[in-house]
Amino acid sequence: MRIPRGHERPIRLISTLRPTMNLDPHPVAVDWLAALSAAVETTDCDAFAKLFLLDGWLRDVLVFTWDIRSLEGREKIAAYLSNTLARSAITGVKLDEGPFLAPRPRPMSPDQTMGVEVAFTFDCANGDGRGHARIKPDENGKYRAMALMTELSDLRGHEELDTLPLRDDLTGIPGRDMQREFNQWVAQVEDKPYALIVGGGQTALQVAARFKQMDIPALVVERHARVGDSWRKRYPSLTLHTVRKHHTLLYQPYPSNWPEFTPRDKMADWLEQYVTTQDLVVWTNAELKVKPEYNPETKDWDVTILREGFDVKLRPSHIVLATGTLGEPYIPIVPDVERFQGPIMHSLQYGGGAPYAGKKVVVVGAGNSSIDICQDLALNGAASVTMVQRSSTCVLTREYVCQFLRAAFPEDTPLPVADFKWGALPVGLLRKLTIADQQSAWDANKELHDKLRKGGVQLSMGSEGQGIYILSLERLGGYWLDKGGADLIADGRIKVRSGVHLEKFTERGIVLSDGSELSADALVFATGYVRMRETNAEILGSDVMDQVDQVYGLDDEGELNGSYRPSGYPGLWFATGDFFVSRFMSKPLALQIKAIQVGLLDHDGRRARSKGK
Repeated sequence: MRIPRGHERPIRLISTLRPTMNLDPHPVAVDWLAALSAAVETTDCDAFAKLFLLDGWLRDVLVFTWDIRSLEGREKIAAYLSNTLARSAITGVKLDEGPFLAPRPRPMSPDQTMGVEVAFTFDCANGDGRGHARIKPDENGKYRAMALMTELSDLRGHEELDTLPLRDDLTGIPGRDMQREFNQWVAQVEDKPYALIVGGGQTALQVAARFKQMDIPALVVERHARVGDSWRKRYPSLTLHTVRKHHTLLYQPYPSNWPEFTPRDKMADWLEQYVTTQDLVVWTNAELKVKPEYNPETKDWDVTILREGFDVKLRPSHIVLATGTLGEPYIPIVPDVERFQGPIMHSLQYGGGAPYAGKKVVVVGAGNSSIDICQDLALNGAASVTMVQRSSTCVLTREYVCQFLRAAFPEDTPLPVADFKWGALPVGLLRKLTIADQQSAWDANKELHDKLRKGGVQLSMGSEGQGIYILSLERLGGYWLDKGGADLIADGRIKVRSGVHLEKFTERGIVLSDGSELSADALVFATGYVRMRETNAEILGSDVMDQVDQVYGLDDEGELNGSYRPSGYPGLWFATGDFFVSRFMSKPLALQIKAIQVGLLDHDGRRARSKGK
């Protein structure tokens, strides 16, 4: 259904005329989309805003401005569109009736009222767009949007490629050699990368893969000897806590027999071969040297890379820092540390529980790494294991969380479709829904929580009840997903001291803030990491970082701070977040950088600046 330009159908919203159990989603979707089309083509901001529930949300990804915004409520939506709707030039709104995106009924939170999911495509000023809406009846039975995402999907004339470039069959074409041409392309990228991506983990590699398909020459520099070493160097019992579909890499599904929870070394090796299969240009044993300089006249960086002991000069137009959402290990300063006779390490340095069989070990911290290490120590025969918990922790069973992930990322749905739908749900809205429904999480995890309280663990659902997923976006800490640790706490094999912190060390242990003492042969700080912004301050220099926005955490609209959009400093970008975030958000990052490359977007490092806007 393509709605013709200039269509003058009166804007109305279909009523609920039949029981929701028998809801036919198609006419609901067609009617709502016709109203949307009329509003955008007549540039009627008020009519557009009235398509939403009073507290509905609009998430806009590069359609109305060159920015990523989330607006709650009709008033904010109308104000946002007042200077942007006309310039967006949206036309050709068309319902998506494909097998995975056709209109379908579904219960909508928080009251489980039956609503309709609608996906659609459109043309806009900067290229091709797409949208996804969750619409439900208001108190008068009129269907309005609880949430709508509009997204720039491609720049016209610079569309994302469907297949790997330079890999077309050249058999029988005189003078053409596929491998030679590919090698020449690699040499060109190494000599003159348009983008330099710092870091060799999953975030950096997914960004690099997206850039390649968008014809953005990108060089990845990884300080370790092998891609994947950032995983190999972590504790051996580490497995991912999310289901495999959620942590799949861009463009590349896992084999059908892949484990649901990927172990450390499997992930490390998968990242290493991803470089080969996606034809990425990666330098290992390579580090960005301190104080690269940006030239505002030539709009590029003067960069030195220390590669295998030798300095290499480069002049990329953009630096993307993808060194991990978290920076260097954080170890708190505790008095008298020199007195302690045993080993002290950060969780990043923990190499497994076997060396600590028969020994007393204290683990400071109460997040995912802490419980994993405590569990590993207990199962490897440590004489005693004590977790020190300073403040309350959000703890849910892994299975409880994964049931939601399986619903959001089902095995029988193409990953780009699942990403599109999940990305269309504004985080600010999800936060409100989670807080409102927090009691269901308490109820579903009661058995787990009884075990933990028996062992002395202090519990919460976050400061406002926002739960694990939002905590992971706000602070990437303060929670764990339980996969057996609670049983060890309940039966006393893992002891917990809560509401205290380390006061000082002694020769044979520690003194806690309540004055009590713990005997210890070894101590592990599972205390997290310094924020990415602070870690990079030494490399980039204070003159640069003083102009850079906050990185990671959520802003007041529920969008990630300083990530995948201008950082505050020209030519400098940050890529953060989990597998889904970097998989989904690598596209808007690539679109912005491509728009700068081809002259569609003026860029001074600040947000939402473009030619003619």
